[in-house]
Amino acid sequence: VHGERFDQIVDLCEEPRTVADISRELFGRLSGYNVLLGLEEAGAHVEYLHLRGALVAANLEEIEHQRNPAIHFVRA
Repeated sequence: VHGERFDQIVDLCEEPRTVADISRELFGRLSGYNVLLGLEEAGAHVEYLHLRGALVAANLEEIEHQRNPAIHFVRA
């Protein structure tokens, strides 16, 4: 199941996406506490893929020059 989810996320990141974007794509519109759960799950998968080199940050200049920007991930 996780392998399929990883493939889905890498495919979604053909275009730069934030963790929030990815969460919405994976789980649709969530409400209440489920929003946090969706963000945490999407974030954990993105972190795993980033650490293994499958995703990279697409907006490095923004990250360098802004305070707390949203990171946009793209397929490596």
